[in-house]
Amino acid sequence: MKRLVLNPVLDKEFRSRMRTWKSPLLISLYLGVLALITLGYYWTQQQSAFYAGFGPEVGPQIYVTLTIFQLMLVSFVTPAFTAGVISGERERQTLDLLICTRLSATSIILNKLLASIAYILLLIISSLPFFSVVYFFGGVLLSEIGQVFLVYLMTSLTFGAIGVFCSTVFRKTQVSVVVTYVIVFFFLAGTVVITAFLARVSPNFSGLPLIAYLNPVVALFSTFPGSFSQEMFMSFGVGGRVVGANTPASNLLPWQYNFIGDGIIIVLFLILAIILLDPVGRFSRLKQLFRRKRKVQVEIDDEEIKSEAHPG
Repeated sequence: MKRLVLNPVLDKEFRSRMRTWKSPLLISLYLGVLALITLGYYWTQQQSAFYAGFGPEVGPQIYVTLTIFQLMLVSFVTPAFTAGVISGERERQTLDLLICTRLSATSIILNKLLASIAYILLLIISSLPFFSVVYFFGGVLLSEIGQVFLVYLMTSLTFGAIGVFCSTVFRKTQVSVVVTYVIVFFFLAGTVVITAFLARVSPNFSGLPLIAYLNPVVALFSTFPGSFSQEMFMSFGVGGRVVGANTPASNLLPWQYNFIGDGIIIVLFLILAIILLDPVGRFSRLKQLFRRKRKVQVEIDDEEIKSEAHPG
């Protein structure tokens, strides 16, 4: 049986990440935090003065709690895996050797990102048993859980692309990590501040400003069932104007707008990272393409001049 042949960068990243004790430890800690959150919710409900047993609303409540905390975990774990993929190679003095191989800059960047996101995806998939408990209580649809996991995937890809870009720009991993976390913090908190400010300045404004759709929390809120979506959007200061429902401009939901914005951000940052990693190769290819087109155009012009000079 033939062994599956992977890209060398991807193969090396998979082996180096999964053959150390840090990987199972991180997965255990990740799941342990989610377990503590679930148990903490049970404990706080039992200590409440209004506790009268667990009713049908328990499933959606645990679901909302888990999804929010998992989004925070994904948002802050992803930069730790991606903000040093290129700068780490530079610090180990192996980046020049990697660039001198037959691998293109596009292959290096994309496979570095894919290897990191694959590990994040493993963390997300490992949390499925907790969501199966939520589904057991009822009140949450499988389609809603699927939408939440899509939000996790797009969020990790977006923050991962930003981390790879910062890792390409900055020579030191520490600087790259700090800048990446600053950008992540802007997406999570900065957009909330700007949205609340615009809502107060323009009280007649209907819906959310476009910058709010870049916030993964907004996308997550719009996938929540029923009244939970309404209550969550109240925290943005827009109240009933956006109830996780369709916006006045189109039939798209906030999480769908978030996917469009994330897609643009991912493509933009990856293209910039590829150009910065191999600027000589990129610009030389563009120059060769321009020269080839110019040569073809000159040949066409010469043929036209000859045909005009000798019409017969």
